[in-house]
Amino acid sequence: MVFWKRLSSSVFLWAVLLFALFKLGNLASWALTLLISSIALAEFYDILTQQNLKSFKFGGLLGGAVLLSGSWWHGQYEPQFLATFEMLTLLCFVMGVFIRQLPQNKNPEAIETMAYTLLGLMYIPFLMSFIPKINYLYGLNGPGPLFVFYVVAVTKCCDIGAYLVGRTLGRHKMTLRISPNKTWEGAFGGVVFSLITSYTLFQIWGKAWTQVGFTQNHAIITGLLLGTVAIIGDLSESLIKREANIHDSGGVLPGIGGALDLIDSLLFTAPAMYAYLVLVINWNL
Repeated sequence: MVFWKRLSSSVFLWAVLLFALFKLGNLASWALTLLISSIALAEFYDILTQQNLKSFKFGGLLGGAVLLSGSWWHGQYEPQFLATFEMLTLLCFVMGVFIRQLPQNKNPEAIETMAYTLLGLMYIPFLMSFIPKINYLYGLNGPGPLFVFYVVAVTKCCDIGAYLVGRTLGRHKMTLRISPNKTWEGAFGGVVFSLITSYTLFQIWGKAWTQVGFTQNHAIITGLLLGTVAIIGDLSESLIKREANIHDSGGVLPGIGGALDLIDSLLFTAPAMYAYLVLVINWNL
């Protein structure tokens, strides 16, 4: 019952995001990704607070909103300036946390405060910004949105496969310290589900993808790659929750927990997919 409730909530929320991307346009897609990213980042900073770890929450949320919004804007209108924009934004944010820390006479954990704030920015909004990067990689009329759908579908199917196989066949624990319920069998099942999903989607949209050099062999490779990276992304968030001694990052999403629980795997698979498209596919064109 818990699994089906979690699955239905996840499918519904991602369906809304993808509907906005394909049907409502870029503005709605930006608004939804910004909302999810901001909630997830707020959850991350709240987790720190529960452990009596300091951070500049407002500054982190502001910086994350600027970074993610700039990725959508420049990706659409000024893609040649996107890398420069992100570099300057991160530069200003690093300098900003130092400036923000200077008047804090009663904070003996200055370095930790700055480090945790920067970690939140890099972990969530920066990694989330690879969604608009993929979306606009091939221009406004290219197959970018299909690749976004592909990444989300492969990632979520990995989560489903890992859960189903782990629950039914799981015997060998992966890491008791981080997540005692995750097994090697579940991880293998998740990767297999990712591979099947990747291959199936290529059969549907392969004609559009082969025009940019993404062949069936690439679909097999990225299916395996994204499945593996999704497992790592899920374990990474589990590490954070384990250290904070909590089960979910929040309670805003029925059956799922928090926004960070929704996007934990995607935060790793989206950059991996973008890197593959740029370094492997585009390099060979």
